[in-house]
Amino acid sequence: MSPPPPLFLGVVPDNGIKTTLSDPCYIAASHSLSFSLSLSLALTLFSLSLSLSLSLSRTLSRNPSSLPPPTFLLLSLLPSLPSPHLLSAFHQSLPSPSVMPPAHLLTLPEILSLVVLYLPPNSLPACARVSKAWYQACLPFFWKNFSLRDSEKSNALIQTHSHLVKKLTIGSVPLEYSSLRFSNLDSIHLESPGIEDSETIHFILEHPMVTRLELRSLLPGCEPAFWDRLLGFHNLRDLAMSSVEIFGAHVDKFWQLCKRLQRLDIYVLDPTIDTPIPEQLTSIKEFSLLACYANNIPFFIDFIRNCPSLTSIEWLSNPSQDEGFVSGLVELLDANTLPNLERLHIGTSGLSNELFTKLLERTPRITSLSVDFSQNAFRMDFATLLQPHFSNLRILEITPTVEAKSSLAQDIMSSCPLLETLKAPFVDAHVVAEGKPWVCLNLKVLKLVFFFDPPNTITQLQPLILDRLATLTRLEELSMIGPLRRNFFGGTIDLRMKSGLDRLSTLGRLSTFRICQMDQRMEHAEVDWMLKHWKNLTS
Repeated sequence: MSPPPPLFLGVVPDNGIKTTLSDPCYIAASHSLSFSLSLSLALTLFSLSLSLSLSLSRTLSRNPSSLPPPTFLLLSLLPSLPSPHLLSAFHQSLPSPSVMPPAHLLTLPEILSLVVLYLPPNSLPACARVSKAWYQACLPFFWKNFSLRDSEKSNALIQTHSHLVKKLTIGSVPLEYSSLRFSNLDSIHLESPGIEDSETIHFILEHPMVTRLELRSLLPGCEPAFWDRLLGFHNLRDLAMSSVEIFGAHVDKFWQLCKRLQRLDIYVLDPTIDTPIPEQLTSIKEFSLLACYANNIPFFIDFIRNCPSLTSIEWLSNPSQDEGFVSGLVELLDANTLPNLERLHIGTSGLSNELFTKLLERTPRITSLSVDFSQNAFRMDFATLLQPHFSNLRILEITPTVEAKSSLAQDIMSSCPLLETLKAPFVDAHVVAEGKPWVCLNLKVLKLVFFFDPPNTITQLQPLILDRLATLTRLEELSMIGPLRRNFFGGTIDLRMKSGLDRLSTLGRLSTFRICQMDQRMEHAEVDWMLKHWKNLTS
């Protein structure tokens, strides 16, 4: 059969050359879009189609019926495709190729499985309704985190998709689900308290491939061989325990397990243990202790002493116990027992300023610091204490207090070039406007309230503040949540069109924007502008 006569498609590419169905470029591109397309060419086309696919997904998330014509999809890519000679040679090597519509470019599994990795989560439901191919590509994301609690899905449906589940949340496993097996599971979260039925414990033990296990209120008599079986979880690196009791012969098994863990989280563990802690638990790098009994603090200090590879410590408990725990931690730092420690999450409500100062001075290198001043006055020059760590600091989170109106945020943002996350109290707009330029150009998360005192300075200072914010072009999350107390200060930044919101058009990566208790009202104009300029916005 002779080929069809030339047909102009009525669209002119960027190079000004009209494309016909008889052109080698169009013929080769169309014929090569068959399902027998080699993986190497598919991956090449992926890099070309990624930007088009992202734009398509955003359009579909807002209006699923607005799918562009198939011809447009292909012609948008033609100027960037490989040379016609290369495509023609590939086309000629295929046995009797059949012409496929250009839109099938986005049905190739090799391409779609990669494209969906870059889509915002809120767009996946709309994308899954485009076609069967898109549905299959999005399916793993719908099953990635799955809960068996109150699930209305049938046993057969769950088993069919069980290989897609990565994180599983369970309570007391119903009998009809007890036979389910999840072959690619990474994490199990047991969240029902007081579990003692053998079915649930047996269900957990049938998944020895997991790397993280979260146990809540596991009773010691639930399964005599539980800790023995847990030693067979050779991939387990992360263990979290809440109100778990360990006694007698189980203690030795627990210590054996700790020797290969990398992270251990404990919440209200009563260590009635008559076996000494192993001398070295060198694999543990992260330790979190959320509440414990006062008489057990020495036990946990000894535990930390035997973890010389620790890089992260989290302590949040009763303020009355802060002094005892942090004093023991300072002694370990003085003895150079924790040379790799660089991340601290500490509740400071019960700490004296002197002891907290020692903690920061003794820690050799801080890359991440989270402190809770919710019940403690902000009575220290925090920025001066942190100054030795400015060059390494990446994350700083401070629970806001009404006393914390200071230049701290300005000092941090103008001195920490590696900073990625800053959650800090209020900052005086005068300090920012008169201070040094911000150097934290890699900042991704900012939670901060700018206050103007007196309020009649807003008109003068706001453009300067907005221009500073506009330099944070990598920002992904911006939160401005004011104080609960009314009339705490004169005024806050005004993020409305008439006040200069359009100065923030450079924040194109912003996906989360929160504003609350700021005494201002946004209209449709502000919302429309945000959706137009912050295309990744999801919340």
